[in-house]
Amino acid sequence: MEPPMHENMKKSQLSSCVFLLVLTLSFSVSWETFHSLDVTPGSENLMISCIQFNSNNVTSISQLIFTPVNTSFLPIWQVAVQNTRFIKPSTPKPSVIVTPVEETLIQTALYCAKKHGYEIRIRSGGHDFEGLSYTADVPFAMIDFTNMRSIEVDVPNRLAWVQAGAVVGDLYYSISQKTDTLYFPAGVCPTVGFGGYIGGGGYGNLMRKHGTAADNVLDVRFMDVNGNILNRMSMGEDLFWAIRGGGASSFGIVLAWKLQLVPVPERVTVFILNKTLEEGATEIFHKYQYVAPSIDRNLHIRTQVFGEYISNTTKKTIRIMFEGIYQGTIDTLLPLLDQNFPELGVIREICQEVKTVQSTLMFWGLPSSTSTEILTNRSAIAKLDNKSKSDYVRTPIPISGLKKIWRKLFENDESALLMINPLGGRMADYSETAIPYPHRVGVLYQVLKTVNFFDQSSDTTPISLSRIAWLESLEKLLTPFVSNNPREAYANYVDLDLGVGSDNYEEASVWGERYWKRNNFKKLIRIKAKVDPKNFFRHPQSIPVF
Repeated sequence: MEPPMHENMKKSQLSSCVFLLVLTLSFSVSWETFHSLDVTPGSENLMISCIQFNSNNVTSISQLIFTPVNTSFLPIWQVAVQNTRFIKPSTPKPSVIVTPVEETLIQTALYCAKKHGYEIRIRSGGHDFEGLSYTADVPFAMIDFTNMRSIEVDVPNRLAWVQAGAVVGDLYYSISQKTDTLYFPAGVCPTVGFGGYIGGGGYGNLMRKHGTAADNVLDVRFMDVNGNILNRMSMGEDLFWAIRGGGASSFGIVLAWKLQLVPVPERVTVFILNKTLEEGATEIFHKYQYVAPSIDRNLHIRTQVFGEYISNTTKKTIRIMFEGIYQGTIDTLLPLLDQNFPELGVIREICQEVKTVQSTLMFWGLPSSTSTEILTNRSAIAKLDNKSKSDYVRTPIPISGLKKIWRKLFENDESALLMINPLGGRMADYSETAIPYPHRVGVLYQVLKTVNFFDQSSDTTPISLSRIAWLESLEKLLTPFVSNNPREAYANYVDLDLGVGSDNYEEASVWGERYWKRNNFKKLIRIKAKVDPKNFFRHPQSIPVF
């Protein structure tokens, strides 16, 4: 029996349906019977015929399913490819794109994919760093949640139901239309989709105060490999644990998340300032490593590190941008910084008190006066074109180590960026096994390392390849300064360079323990074996079944 869902969201789903998809009696045949057959991948016509045969509204179905023969196929595939390095003819594309408006079409697509030997990829926002939600080297169908993005905000109970196709910006805007004193601890980029974001943990400017996004999930609507729709109670605590940070797409399909909204002040304080080497950036950042993770959890200071030329010269310098957000007023922030971090030099003139939703705009590089409606305009948000890797630092890097990193940045052609987010605070309150996301007590900060290809025609030009090689050399340089045994990495910043093998634990642990650590990874494997024993939901770094 279908588990109960928040009543208003159910009404919203029903009102948005273009049609009611009814499964025929043949759908009651065991899916495992079909999946156990030695079925080779069929043409997309077989997949389409299967979906049409199992529905009672072929006309509506034809408006929601696309194959390469449709003129709209490529635009639909491309619109949510958030990393443009994958927009090229050689990128493997789906045989079928399904854009459901309600849940029964997803059930039917899942059934037909299994019957005809297709794998499935699930796309909500399309931000995955290796394009795993919309590309694969095997025949596959893509379920694109672009039409399922309903959001219901319940201010009195501090709750929100968010469908898988909604993006971070959609939720922030929806909350801001009802209240200035609630928010959700998600990320800065407005176009990140909720379907997958919480599956990897999800962090942002509120993590030191309220933890990860996954720490603030109360319930879920979830489809398992057999097409059953489950909630927290019916799926059990093990599976509910696994999908909040362990990669939800390894276990099934998230349809909607029930989120706990968190309190925020009516006004928060934001400051942004830059320091160069000539202004003492090395010494300031050295102290930052001690202060940022341990200071009052109401303060989060993100940094971005660039190597760049000094104006009108051939000499390079390092510029570090310090971006702070404080859950309080300027009058409270300044004494806090004067006491703990006077070297940073924050003064009243560079501080601005704004609504929390405006702070999101500012961290995305937009003026605070920008209309908040832009958060819902997915085409207005710039896309990425890069290759990235992640690390966690548990011991402050000495000044001698920082100077080595600066010299490495000098070797780059200004295509590189280091983005650093401190942890501590609420993040350290949780055990590393509370959810699969394990980067907790003892972590000082996370480092995102990226090189971009904006000025290149592809990621395979000689210049692009030299940038990738530079990123790999930076990875080696950082080895003594980042966490080890395992060298930790963030699951949402998926990096196939870490490995893709999963035939046995020794092989899979090379990348799995970096994302989740050993105890969590082994638990994820046990849960996967129970809920998807034939490993239908898979991709190059999905939780394996041995």
